[in-house]
Amino acid sequence: MIMLPRSLAVVAGVVLAGSFALAQDLSWIDEDLAGTVFDSPDPVSFEYLSIDPEDADSTLPTAFEDAPPLIPHSIEESGLITLKNNKCLKCHHDQDLWDQDKDADEPSPMPESHYVSLRSDPGTVEKKIIGTRYFCTQCHVPQTEANLLVGNDFDAP
Repeated sequence: MIMLPRSLAVVAGVVLAGSFALAQDLSWIDEDLAGTVFDSPDPVSFEYLSIDPEDADSTLPTAFEDAPPLIPHSIEESGLITLKNNKCLKCHHDQDLWDQDKDADEPSPMPESHYVSLRSDPGTVEKKIIGTRYFCTQCHVPQTEANLLVGNDFDAP
C-alpha cells in the first residue's frame, strides 16, 4: 500500500521536472505582438477592394501552397452569411464546371472538397455543400490595400 503513494509522488516529480525543463522563453511575444490596433490614436483606415464580381478576372496569389483562395472582389453587397442566406453559392455552387477549363471572367466553382463530409462519409460527394464549409468567410477573405499589422516571414516547406 505504501508503494502506490511513493510511486505517484515519483511520477509527479518527474512530470514537474520535465515541464520545467521544457519551458520556453516567450518574452518575444510581448515585444513583437504587444498592443492592439486600438493603441494608435490615429489608426490608418482602409477599405476593401471594391471590384464588382463580374469584373474579377483572376485568382489572386496566396501566401502559401494550399492556402484557401482569396476573394478577388467586393463582398459588401452580398450581406452576411446566415443559415438561410449565402450569396456566394449563387455564383460558385456549380459542380458542372469541375472538369471544364475556366475562362478568366468566370467564377471559380467550389471544389469537390466542399461537398464531402470528412466526418461522416469521406467517400461520398454530396449535391449540397457540407455544413462545415457553408460559411465561406471563415477561410476565404476579401482583399484590402491595408498594411500588415504584424510582419509575416512565413515560408512554406
